[in-house]
Amino acid sequence: MTRAIASPEPCLRQILLAKYDPAKGRVYVAARIHRTCHCTPNGGDDGAPHDWRGTCDRYPQLEAEIDGKPASVGRVWTSGQEIDEDEYHYLMADREHARRHRPDSPEANPGRAVDFNVLQPPEF
Repeated sequence: MTRAIASPEPCLRQILLAKYDPAKGRVYVAARIHRTCHCTPNGGDDGAPHDWRGTCDRYPQLEAEIDGKPASVGRVWTSGQEIDEDEYHYLMADREHARRHRPDSPEANPGRAVDFNVLQPPEF
């Protein structure tokens, strides 16, 4: 599927922020473009934020996140490659695990440059 650069759509993507991975030489982070709606679908919802769906009574603008942080829709749309929902959740969980258990690893800090002089070897 080709994408029209000028017409972003909701999607899930993986994006490079740093250049290290033991196997590939890269660290990918999860990114997404979505619509967050605050409507009252079917007239009975409490107006809690949720992803837009066909039953919503509003059509909100697109929003983007990279690694769970707000980002430019254009940056997410024009970067990386599309992934499925399982891969998106895996990347988010892997990042959280690295932040808790390996805070100095490149996976926990994907935007920071990798210093190979202080990098610890992987534990098996």
